[in-house]
Amino acid sequence: MSSTTVQSVLPPTIQRPKMNVLSSKFLILTLALLSTILLSCSGEIISLDDATFEHQTQASTGMTTGSWLLFFKAQRCAHCQKLQPEFERLSEDQELLERGIVLSTVDIFKSPTTATRFMIRGFPTLIYLHKKKLYRYTGKRDYDSIKEFVTSGIDSMEGEEIPTPPSKFEAHMKTLKAIGLELYDAAMGKSGAAGYAILVMVAMLMSIFGAIIAMCFMPAKKIKTA
Repeated sequence: MSSTTVQSVLPPTIQRPKMNVLSSKFLILTLALLSTILLSCSGEIISLDDATFEHQTQASTGMTTGSWLLFFKAQRCAHCQKLQPEFERLSEDQELLERGIVLSTVDIFKSPTTATRFMIRGFPTLIYLHKKKLYRYTGKRDYDSIKEFVTSGIDSMEGEEIPTPPSKFEAHMKTLKAIGLELYDAAMGKSGAAGYAILVMVAMLMSIFGAIIAMCFMPAKKIKTA
């Protein structure tokens, strides 16, 4: 008796079309925008750094993710720690949420490029990005004053142009400018005792540098032979 072999007919493998690069980038951007919107609606404070700042805020490309209140701070800064609870209260304010204002923090030591871009010279520093303009806050560091600033205070202010992400050369030039401004304030007595200490240190460093240069380029003395 002969045995028959039954062969099963399987359907051919269906290959999924590959997603092109443009579609994948669009998907990533869409997910990033959705996550930003969801975080802002839930009252979360978004932590930004050099890698995520421009992608999240779109500060120089339309600001379609909303208005941003930026809190530039340092971890060991006592004034920053004092402001933090007030900032957290603002993140839970319903009126600010309805206005589409996103609150975020930027650690200046972890984000030197962003700090240089916005010429951050001290901390804490509050900057409000709204309708493609930049507004620097210089008032009291409390909940009511900051809320009034972002809701109505800027109406009587002339905002600055939002700086674009700097090139390496522009970043170096802005750093030198910031150093120059700090030295100028110190020379004018605006920085108190700390400013004078900085001037003394700079003067000492320049003296040492000048002495080294002089030793390198000083002509060698000729040894007289008998």
